Amino acid sequence: MDQFPDDCLPPEHTYASRDDLFQAINRWAAPRGYAFVTGRSNKGKSGRLTVYFTCDRARRPPSDSRSRIRATCTRSTLCPFSITAKELPDASGWVVRHRSDSQYATHNHTPSTHPTAHPVLRRLSKDDKSTISNLTKAGISSKEIRTYIRQHSNSIATQKDISNSIAEARRSSRFGQNTMHALIKQDLCARGTAPPD
Repeated sequence: MDQFPDDCLPPEHTYASRDDLFQAINRWAAPRGYAFVTGRSNKGKSGRLTVYFTCDRARRPPSDSRSRIRATCTRSTLCPFSITAKELPDASGWVVRHRSDSQYATHNHTPSTHPTAHPVLRRLSKDDKSTISNLTKAGISSKEIRTYIRQHSNSIATQKDISNSIAEARRSSRFGQNTMHALIKQDLCARGTAPPD
């Protein structure tokens, strides 16, 4: 796919929550070769919140003049594509609105070929993160955890995303201690001679 389809904008629809809206617009965007991220937000005079959801490539590319240690690349293109979401007057939900200026209805880049190109679409759900944490605490190997998540989840997270979540679960199980301190404390606890916290 080298061009975006004509139905690129998600339908103007009402959702029960901001999270439901975000999930729905990204389900719409993923097969069309892009993803939404939360841009800016503001409160109107009525106190209602308006949130701008932008293309995930909307950020400003980094300056070329800055010297870098590593050679890096960026996905940022200053893409203008965006929509608004307004909180309903009675705070009972959110409604998607297209922006009036047509410049916000077009992308300035080609569509991605696969949803895994978008980090926001690869995010693990709270349930998946909880499962990873529990399996890590149970001493299951990283390879087996990755296999389990692949077989029991609808996530499109990459192997690296799952490995990062496993590492995060291991760090949190050490309660902020480095690996050596955590091992020593674990050994002392096993012997029944753990120092007081």
